Amino acid sequence: MSYYPLLPHPTFDGVDYATWEDGFTDEECDNILQLGEFKHPIDSTVSGQEVIESIRRSKNSWLPLNNDTEWIYHRLGNIIRNLNGMHWRFDISGFNEDLQYTRYNGDKSFYGWHIDSGSLGESPPRKLTITLQLSDPNEYEGGDFQLHATKLNTLPKKKGMIVVFPSYSLHQVTPVTQGIRRSLVAWLCGPPLK
Repeated sequence: MSYYPLLPHPTFDGVDYATWEDGFTDEECDNILQLGEFKHPIDSTVSGQEVIESIRRSKNSWLPLNNDTEWIYHRLGNIIRNLNGMHWRFDISGFNEDLQYTRYNGDKSFYGWHIDSGSLGESPPRKLTITLQLSDPNEYEGGDFQLHATKLNTLPKKKGMIVVFPSYSLHQVTPVTQGIRRSLVAWLCGPPLK
């Protein structure tokens, strides 16, 4: 009988999500908000295909990598490398999509339970989702960001806070009943999980 020793491998520490407090200052969040609004947000689509208000009701615009946004990409990249190294150790190649600025108005805008699978046939696939809270929690009511992995988590609300989680995790934004909730979302991609 042959014996095959187990080789060391990266470990998963079992966290559903990780946070990075004060990833961006209030002033930096306001600058990102202005960049997002300057792009004239339009109705958000589902899987980049069509508007389906029974699943998602929000507005969004896209912030490509350029001289005005390079600092955002750089900061998010550094933070995600740290959090990925501490928790998941996924094989990540970088950002393959523009940053998504999203606005949830107080008309019960929401995004129902979903995973961030991206467009069909997308390569490389999304592996980690990053959300940056751009609004102060006293600027809106409702709009809880919830993630359901090993249990139901209602994530903290703090302007400038970054939340990172595996893109295959089920998550939602509950209806905003008053005010406006703004966020920035990004995805880190890499080779297929195996």
